[in-house]
Amino acid sequence: MLVLLVGPKGSGKSHIGRVLERELGAHFIHVEPLWMAYYAECRRAGREPGIPAGITEVHPQIADALRARDLVCVETTGASREILDGLLSLAPPSERLAVRIWAPLEVCLERIAARDPSVQIPMDPEMIRKVHALGETADVPSAFTVTNTELTDDEIADMFRRALAPRSNAATSDFDRAPASTNEQGETT
Repeated sequence: MLVLLVGPKGSGKSHIGRVLERELGAHFIHVEPLWMAYYAECRRAGREPGIPAGITEVHPQIADALRARDLVCVETTGASREILDGLLSLAPPSERLAVRIWAPLEVCLERIAARDPSVQIPMDPEMIRKVHALGETADVPSAFTVTNTELTDDEIADMFRRALAPRSNAATSDFDRAPASTNEQGETT
């Protein structure tokens, strides 16, 4: 099962991925370091990085994890249609759960500013705003949206447990029983 977290930079996708790893036993793949390694390799080799070539480098690592593990969690901003489509193609709809992760732009900017810049793809505030807007408008077949501003780790884990439970039943292969949206208290709205 592929859990795909789609949301703006700073929305808390990595935090949620680590919660799912700790609480649900998911194998969380933090893709930003994989893309950073790809960019660094391009610099060393004197070639220009590109999204198609990066997908060729990064996505096979995710596919390998999906073959080896029952539950794999991956993150993306959704700002690149190519990357998003590539990730969605790694598992059929019945074997993936795409979830939008959202936080207000101001919260995302604060979270990014508090991070160690050496472990993230560098972006100036204007680029972060642009990626935030692209991610918000991305057409993503998501099961539900997590408004990630004040949720506890237990609330996050419970949301995903509920969403994944029907999928463990072979008779359910769509998002019918997943919550449509959740508020800051983790309640279905």
